[in-house]
Amino acid sequence: MTTLITQIRLALSFLTTLPAGSFSTEVPEETLGKTQAWFPLVGLLQGLILLAGGLFFQIFLTPAITAALILLLHFLLTGGFHLDGIADTADGLMSGKVDTEKIFAIMKDSLLGSMGATALILLLLLKFSALLVIIKETPLALALFPIFGRYAIVQLTFSANYARSEGGLGAIFTNHCGQRELLIAAATSLIAGLIFAGFAGLLSFFAVVIYLIFIRSAAQRKLNGVTGDILGFACESSEALALIMLVATA
Repeated sequence: MTTLITQIRLALSFLTTLPAGSFSTEVPEETLGKTQAWFPLVGLLQGLILLAGGLFFQIFLTPAITAALILLLHFLLTGGFHLDGIADTADGLMSGKVDTEKIFAIMKDSLLGSMGATALILLLLLKFSALLVIIKETPLALALFPIFGRYAIVQLTFSANYARSEGGLGAIFTNHCGQRELLIAAATSLIAGLIFAGFAGLLSFFAVVIYLIFIRSAAQRKLNGVTGDILGFACESSEALALIMLVATA
């Protein structure tokens, strides 16, 4: 039980800005990798906070302002952790470079390029537009998109290898994601999808699963695997896809 609680606390600490307590010793890489089983559970907590915030905001505010505040609250909960992955991936893969090392160099560059800025703007516009509809028609579905976004990380780390030979934070997760982690993450996401959106939740989840197969294939072909930026890109874009699917099937 202690190990389980530690893993959940680690996942909470890694994925959110919420307080998770301190850790007295250095965390082994294997332990950190196994926290992925609980990534969707952390997403559920984020989703419930967004749902509560959305229900409260819409009592006093217009749907447009409510949608904007939900995005702001989501940003504050995550610290914008994965938005960097959207920008860096767009800058690197849309740079016109074919050499893998040059793409990696662009992705590691802290400067924001035009492709990255455009990708960020379009992502937030998609999320905002979908949230406008969900707030009015199926507000309970607000809890789902953070869950599916965090599940995306687990599916990719399970199915793909790490691309950079020198290693990195993402390598810890790709090296230590087994069937247990994937099954727990998938079961959490499926059950949450059913509870909060019924059949629409299931369709949204499987749309994300299929989308991630294409992401993995593209990453393997272009970069010989995934990186931390690719995982962040998958998380954020899967959230957007889930929102769009929830609107389409509402």
